[in-house]
Amino acid sequence: MICNKSIRLLLVSLYCIIALCSKGQSNYVGFFGTVNDYTGGLNKNRFELFRFKYFKPGPSISLEQYLSPFFNIIENVSYDWVQYQTDTKSAGVDAKFLSGDLILKYKLNNDYVFRSDAAIAPFIVVGAGATYMKTRQYTFDQSRNLIAEETKLNALAGIGFTFRINEGVGFEIASKVYMPMRNGWDGKPQTNNDIWSNAIYTQHSAGFVIALKKSMDSDRDGVPDKRDECPGTPYGQKVDNRGCTLDSDGDGIPDYIDRCPFVFGLAMYQGCPSGQNNYQSNNYDGDADGDGVPDSRDKCANTPINTPVDAKGCPLVNNDNNYNKNNDDNKDSDGDGVPDRIDKCPFTPGPASNRGCPEVSAAAKKRLRFATRGIYFETDRAIIKSQSYPMLNEIVDILNQYPDYDVRLAGHTDNIGGDTYNQQLSQSRVDAVMAYLTEKGIPGHRLEAIGYGKTKPIATNNTAIGRALNRRVEVELYLK
Repeated sequence: MICNKSIRLLLVSLYCIIALCSKGQSNYVGFFGTVNDYTGGLNKNRFELFRFKYFKPGPSISLEQYLSPFFNIIENVSYDWVQYQTDTKSAGVDAKFLSGDLILKYKLNNDYVFRSDAAIAPFIVVGAGATYMKTRQYTFDQSRNLIAEETKLNALAGIGFTFRINEGVGFEIASKVYMPMRNGWDGKPQTNNDIWSNAIYTQHSAGFVIALKKSMDSDRDGVPDKRDECPGTPYGQKVDNRGCTLDSDGDGIPDYIDRCPFVFGLAMYQGCPSGQNNYQSNNYDGDADGDGVPDSRDKCANTPINTPVDAKGCPLVNNDNNYNKNNDDNKDSDGDGVPDRIDKCPFTPGPASNRGCPEVSAAAKKRLRFATRGIYFETDRAIIKSQSYPMLNEIVDILNQYPDYDVRLAGHTDNIGGDTYNQQLSQSRVDAVMAYLTEKGIPGHRLEAIGYGKTKPIATNNTAIGRALNRRVEVELYLK
């Protein structure tokens, strides 16, 4: 039985640890069972590990905080029971220790020695603390005269392994050597005052460590921010162990927006190679014959190179009204009065004031503004709610009516949360909208997505209505 003084010391130690950790960020709590081996004058300072005859169980509890990829700090309280006697049973020690320790843990799974997400994570610990000890002589299998009852400092060092079960739970085993700074606690004092000649004991522990708070994962891709090399990944996209979206063909265009995910391509062709026409099944909208008319609108495929064509991609008739081969500078394919050489939309008629492109009608702009107000996401996530799909489909219809225009998508949030978090959230949400539009056939090269976080509010953030207005995605049509 632990005496009342031991119980009080244990409660005070636990209170101090909890008070200390409540001011910091406690990452893990650990619960362990322990057994101990004795090494000292009674056995001529030999390490006699795992003498099962003298194994006495004890409990241990710890709180552990993350400091860096290399180090954690641990506060630990343990109760150890150490028994040993000589073969003749004429001498021995029966010792009980209640220790409170501060431990520095060096993690070998630091992405230099081993991977940070390794299934088995070895570590080294060193530390110091205070130990209340009560030791007695132990002869002929009985505890006898009191040797020591006092509180002393102690030092410790050890090694261990954590077996990762999942992100929040691990199974840990460790062996730590404890050196109480009390000469002769085992009844065999040394003849000098050298603390390194003190008797020691080895604590073997096994138990579970449980995360009190999961590591921050702002983009919810399963890779904690501290290891995520690509923050702001759109929610739901597959990522590698670095937190970056998959890019199977290595062309720098993530698979989720790459129309040709297994063939190296260019961003202007949505990740597909130029000058090819064998990607129709992937909704590839390139220009296979190089006549300037996208394949989706080209009625005359495989037109010979350098052959002038009309808006449908078909060769122009060789007459004065349509094509003057001696005066290409005056060519006007769409007949809008703006020469092709300065016409931003050479195959779609539009006024010269708009560089030869059709102007976006007031009705279309109104429909676009109305539709963007109907885009909703799950709280603090980049998942588009299904009720938003009709509005997004309306946006797709408008964009298809103006195929010569590029599209700028802008994501915004309210002011709840930090700057970095809001910027990442707005980028993830606007990327999710862009992914939806590409899935509906809008070419990726027309789209640009930018997250502005909380930097551009359109209403006050002091009211719920104002914050709702500030949480938005804006869609803008523009000509390059």
